[in-house]
Amino acid sequence: MKLLFVFFTLACLSWSNDYNSWLKKEQQQFASFKKSHDEAFSDAIKQEWEAFETSYTLPFYATPKPSELPRLEEESKLDTSLLENSALVNVKISLPKKEHVFPKTPLPFVKKEDASFKEVTVDFYSHTISVSYNPHIAFLLTSVSKEGIANFWERFSKVDNQHLITQIQFIVEEYGLNDWASYLFVHKIGMQIYGLENMANLFAWYVLTQMNYDVKIGYTQHHIYLLAHMQHKLFQVAFLNHQGTQYYLLHPTGSIRMQQTIYTYNAHHPKAQKSLSFEFKKPLLFNTHYAHKALHFKYNNQVHTIESQYSIDLVEFYKTFPQSDYPIYFNANNSSFLHQSLLPSLKPFIENKTELEAVNILLRFVQTAFAYQTDKEQFNYEKVFFPEETLFYPYSDCEDRTILFAFLVKHLLHLNVIALRYHDHMIAAVEFSTQPKLDGIVHNNRYYTFADPTYVNANIGMQIPKYQHQSYDVIE
Repeated sequence: MKLLFVFFTLACLSWSNDYNSWLKKEQQQFASFKKSHDEAFSDAIKQEWEAFETSYTLPFYATPKPSELPRLEEESKLDTSLLENSALVNVKISLPKKEHVFPKTPLPFVKKEDASFKEVTVDFYSHTISVSYNPHIAFLLTSVSKEGIANFWERFSKVDNQHLITQIQFIVEEYGLNDWASYLFVHKIGMQIYGLENMANLFAWYVLTQMNYDVKIGYTQHHIYLLAHMQHKLFQVAFLNHQGTQYYLLHPTGSIRMQQTIYTYNAHHPKAQKSLSFEFKKPLLFNTHYAHKALHFKYNNQVHTIESQYSIDLVEFYKTFPQSDYPIYFNANNSSFLHQSLLPSLKPFIENKTELEAVNILLRFVQTAFAYQTDKEQFNYEKVFFPEETLFYPYSDCEDRTILFAFLVKHLLHLNVIALRYHDHMIAAVEFSTQPKLDGIVHNNRYYTFADPTYVNANIGMQIPKYQHQSYDVIE
């Protein structure tokens, strides 16, 4: 038995030594690989840069949305025969993901012997997050020029910075940050380290490139800009076309609208393969601060009041969000507090109802619980709301209500919803289990019934007359 134990111990030691040797070799090969690519890229960006003219995409609508929309003075009940042929609802509310508490202990991959490393702490939507970094990266740009930018990349890439990249990637994964939140987090670290916008953009350029994102850097006489290749369109955000690819100018405020000349390089880093997407693949965990709101709506000539909560942290995050393609808003699933409050508050009104009546109640709720005003009147620019924002702001318009209505129907009734965008208006359309004899459209061989969340007192299947024969785009 003792002999067997000795043999086993020696075998384990041998395996451990082999593993450590393999790991050291892999790390050396990776470092060599990274160094060769960074050095080649550093040489490439010292070459000729080109001048590009920027422009920006106009708002979503070619025609301004109407300041007032028609409304029906009185409600009308749904036809009894329609309700008899409609399936009963099965209301299910999925539980939201619990808030993640970030550990107070040091991140595990920061070695104790790295005593020279400094720590930077950022407040990020009610989370206080610290990362350590090599102080040798904290140098300043020599000049706003291609030579100065190339010098920054060369110096930064020669400093031991992989542990910093690893920490950032770990935090991005732990918090479920989408690409916009990841950019904001990286930029904020850069501002904490350097205190200068130009340096923060250079820092974000290096870090995001090492995270495999397709980003570039550009400059004017005094300013440096981060450029990003996107998977989808951004609106009211400046961009330039580089070799057939659009690169948008990213800024923490969400929007840079300018038309001027920017210089950038033609080289491409081998790691810069991923275009950015601002979609939310999993919920953002920004739920520390919240607010209550009582909502009053009218149905069957009675006024009802429900209570709701929404995340203040998410609202603050959305204030920075670049205006993006509509599917980003329709498919977002960040609304933890709405799941906990608004959905349960509405559930008693639709339980044991048919699908038609339940959808009609949700439609009337969105029509009558919120005051209407266009974005132009409220903000002086187009702004699409996520569901929390419709509760937060004093006014909302057609697209905001359509997004909220779609959220309610999807998460309470689990029915498919699409949106129809006209030249100056937007409505929803719902697919029922049993097709009702009401007006709608056929899309991808499925029948969707009209639902206008802005046409006050209109029932499911009704449209504002002026849009009945107008063309539209379908949003899914």
